[in-house]
Amino acid sequence: MSRGLPCCPMNVNTPMLPDKLLHLKSLKIVLNGSGPCSPVYDTFSLASFLDASPALESFILRIERNAIIHYYDAGGDAYPRGKPAYQHDHLKRVMIAGFRSAKSLIKLVIHILESAPSLECLTLDTTPGGHGRKLGDTSICSAARMWGKCCYMSERALEEANRAVEAASRYIIGRVPSTVEFEVLEPCRQCRTGNQ
Repeated sequence: MSRGLPCCPMNVNTPMLPDKLLHLKSLKIVLNGSGPCSPVYDTFSLASFLDASPALESFILRIERNAIIHYYDAGGDAYPRGKPAYQHDHLKRVMIAGFRSAKSLIKLVIHILESAPSLECLTLDTTPGGHGRKLGDTSICSAARMWGKCCYMSERALEEANRAVEAASRYIIGRVPSTVEFEVLEPCRQCRTGNQ
């Protein structure tokens, strides 16, 4: 007779990159999980990929719905302004799909804002599939436009999307330079009513 041991997520640092990627211009990272044994990501450690890529122009971070992010109170302490060790002089476009209110993710966004003087566009999409719509927009989300139905979002995911919008308003929007096109995308009303 065999007996399985319960599996709990463990806190892990997201891999850091020790070497330089001198010619990399576009980077897409996908964080996903595979059930109850998924690692817990410290998304701020992804800054090492940006730091190692001096020619980077475009960065996409996609956080899948089953990925577990290190959650500790986003408002637990201040996010002081600081001088970053590296400048990302070529980084122009950043998109984070599946944006959440996790402190490590907020710190990553602030790091990008403080270290990318050429940044033109920053998009934080609070839907797990990256199909949100602009705040205040009354239309349906891009998933509903493309496939005729919204992506499934549980009540918990909708609550987290609301927290993520609030965290972006509270901790990020005041740090965005006026030269940067900044968007926070949210689930549409059909996602909110459970229309799939």
